[in-house]
Amino acid sequence: MGQFATPDSLALDIMKEVKNFCHNDIVKFLEPSVGLGAFYDAFLRTFGPQAGHALAFEIDHDFYKAACLLWKDYDISFRNEDFLTARQNEDKFNLLVANPPYVRHHLIDPKRKVLLQKEILKLTGIQISGLAGLYCYFLILSKKWLVEGGVSCWLIPTEFMDVNYGSAVKQFLTEHVQLLRVHRFEADDMQFDDALVSSTVIFFRNTKPTDDDILFTTGASINKPSQKIIIKRHMLQANAKWSPLFKEYHTNEKEDQTYCLGNFFDVKRGIATGDNHFFIINRQTVDRYDIPSNFLRPVLPSPRYVDKDIINFKLLKDKLSEKELFLFSCSVSKSVLRDNYPGVYAYIEQGERNEVNKGYICRRRTPWYSCEERKPAPIIVPYMGRGDKSKRMFRFILNLSDAITTNVYLLLYPKKEYARYLKDPKVLNDVWKALNAIPSGSLVSHGREYGGGLHKLEPKELLKVPVPEIASMLLSYRQSKEPMLF
Repeated sequence: MGQFATPDSLALDIMKEVKNFCHNDIVKFLEPSVGLGAFYDAFLRTFGPQAGHALAFEIDHDFYKAACLLWKDYDISFRNEDFLTARQNEDKFNLLVANPPYVRHHLIDPKRKVLLQKEILKLTGIQISGLAGLYCYFLILSKKWLVEGGVSCWLIPTEFMDVNYGSAVKQFLTEHVQLLRVHRFEADDMQFDDALVSSTVIFFRNTKPTDDDILFTTGASINKPSQKIIIKRHMLQANAKWSPLFKEYHTNEKEDQTYCLGNFFDVKRGIATGDNHFFIINRQTVDRYDIPSNFLRPVLPSPRYVDKDIINFKLLKDKLSEKELFLFSCSVSKSVLRDNYPGVYAYIEQGERNEVNKGYICRRRTPWYSCEERKPAPIIVPYMGRGDKSKRMFRFILNLSDAITTNVYLLLYPKKEYARYLKDPKVLNDVWKALNAIPSGSLVSHGREYGGGLHKLEPKELLKVPVPEIASMLLSYRQSKEPMLF
């Protein structure tokens, strides 16, 4: 159900900040997913005599019964219903504070998802992506429960700032309500012990947006933030990332943006097999099923086993030999395999008994056990890094072997006009060193952050990273070599 209980201290800090946006009259409070009532407790403690009637929803029957018993002597009504589809009475509320369920899109019933998408489109005109998490629907659909000028506050995952499906939330916050403040907790300061997501608190008023500036803050304390930034409303675009707005790192030279990594490299994910347990195999499996070398490609192990920044044949043979892995891929029909390669045929039969062939990727291939052809990339980078921006979170690895990779790596292939220069070992080595000299802040500002100091880079994000040193190197090299062609 996506239940992550709000810590009492955090609920109280949030409620104290919310009060700064409320008027000095009786406050009617609504909570869409109450749990045991951490926010309601904070509401009573913070608003005191101003605390009026409250309404709370809780879909989990056990929590609903416990909350009813716990708060039976207080002016609060409980409804054991789904807030998103609950019938709305005429009553509206002037304060809503919520920590909505964190349920990813693939766990939402498809029929329910379609109904909620239609509801959001009808209410706001926003077309929300089918990849949106449940909290996105909660935040947007809550608007109909608020009075004009009512205040709303949401504790949600920070990911909405950078992922594509978050554009619906950002469009709602910039076009349909007056965004008041955004506070982001640091990626390594998780508010929930049982969730690997970093958190953000959003404050908005249910009224038409104005041109007023918006306060963006960062830090472990929402009441005493470590950083404050005033953001002009026009800077907030629904289709742009918001995380870079928090960064202290900024590129100084406009020309840096002219030459990004995408000017010199194509970036692709490593190969997606459809089922790594079946397609990525070790030497024992190769020997057991007598799989010939023409059906195998060497594959690098997970980045945690690759502690060197230069991969060559000697390293694969010596240090990584215990983790020697192969990609199994075969385009030969089963009938031919049965007659000529009985071991391979047996292995494929085993895969079908385990229904590997029915997976999303496999069932779209002919034959299903034939993987994508991929050349080794000269430079690779694990797409996940951990730490703070003062350290090197992303490392570029020089791949001098014939090994390919799975999709835990990003692969850098030189563009055609630069590929011939990078065949020179010295030039390739210089470019590789320049990539590892890119400031961590630059890489982080183009990627996305998760809980526990985890950072990720997608191919499109890496393409946009400024690389002035590489630009200077390759452009000057190209200019010096071009006349020699004539």
